Amino acid sequence: MNRAVDRLRTGSSGRVPAPRSDEPIVVTDEAVATRRPRAAKPKDTIVVPEPKASEPEASVVQTPAAEPVVAQPTPPPAASPRRFTSPSAAAMFVARNYSLPILLGLSILLYSTWSQTATPFNSVANWREIASSQAYTGVLTLGILIALTSGNFDLSIGNITGLSSVMAAASFSHWHFPLVAGIAFGIGVGAAVGFMNGFLTTTLRVDPFIITLGTASIILGFVDWYTRGQAIINGVPSSLVTFGRTNFFGVPKLVWVLALVALAIYYLLEHTPFGRTLHAIGSNRAAAKLVGIRVERSITLAFVLTGAFAGVAGVMLLSYSGSGNPSIGPTFTLAALAAAFLGAVSFKVGRLNVPGTIVAIFFLSVNIHGLTYAGYQGWSAELFTGATLILAVALVAVLSKERKAKRPTASPSSAEQTRNPA
Repeated sequence: MNRAVDRLRTGSSGRVPAPRSDEPIVVTDEAVATRRPRAAKPKDTIVVPEPKASEPEASVVQTPAAEPVVAQPTPPPAASPRRFTSPSAAAMFVARNYSLPILLGLSILLYSTWSQTATPFNSVANWREIASSQAYTGVLTLGILIALTSGNFDLSIGNITGLSSVMAAASFSHWHFPLVAGIAFGIGVGAAVGFMNGFLTTTLRVDPFIITLGTASIILGFVDWYTRGQAIINGVPSSLVTFGRTNFFGVPKLVWVLALVALAIYYLLEHTPFGRTLHAIGSNRAAAKLVGIRVERSITLAFVLTGAFAGVAGVMLLSYSGSGNPSIGPTFTLAALAAAFLGAVSFKVGRLNVPGTIVAIFFLSVNIHGLTYAGYQGWSAELFTGATLILAVALVAVLSKERKAKRPTASPSSAEQTRNPA
């Protein structure tokens, strides 16, 4: 009976209807005790799950692109003092690297003690003659080192010297140039011919051997036409001639000029980026071009400098002789090439260098003067110079191959690292 009454009150859904507003709400102590408290939720709380150690963060961070790393070559180890295992090894080292100075000393000893040559050879006048006559030849030879270092021959070097001498004399005699202007004109003529050689060599891509041989023939014909085979004597400033024939502290002034030129070219080839560029081109022209060296411009500049120093030698020749001789220039080419290659067999073996060239110049001069005093005149100079040139070129070729064979090669790991930088 009571259940039926309860169903009628709650309805079919079994829910207790909400009380009306006019009925009072009665809460008993039993209901309060048995009611479960609801857990309060914090307001405005955002729960962010912590990322796992193995998972990257969900946020995207833009980082700058990493720069490519180029493998740097390992620097060579510091050179340790050379130690010899025996006296014979030390003697072989000295003989190999300083053979030319030794031969020069032996030649001086020979001609100084030989009865046929001792008196004229040991005179002060002879030594001054050797020093003065080889000063302009030395400047000419040092100048050709610049072109040879870049791997290019210049067979017109002697003719450029003769042309500069003649044109400087003509500027004084025919056009009445002042002293400084005439000297600058003679040097400028040599530099202009050198530029023509370099421009034609790099533009036409013709072997410089052919280009400079043709230039030498053109110069020879031009000088013969201009001078009509006669030396230019009148009008050369006396101050210029006096400079070429007087001494400073007992040494001919032309030798001091040679010393300054030698220091300048040594610094240029060994201690400047341009000198290292010339060595790279002479070693491997294709590789030099691949690494970004402007090969054509460097070769042209090398020819310009070679021609300019040939012009300096021409002005020195005019100062020493006092006249512009049209027939004296071509004879210098063979002597300059012989001294340049002969100098490569000493000091820096197998490589063209300034100290070896200086020693080679005076080695040739001492022997030619000694043979002349011994009675072998005329043919002795050409024979000795030609034989020395052949021997020097052969020795340089052999020593260069040995030097390349001893050059250390890069390890495979370093080469692979260079090709594939990390």
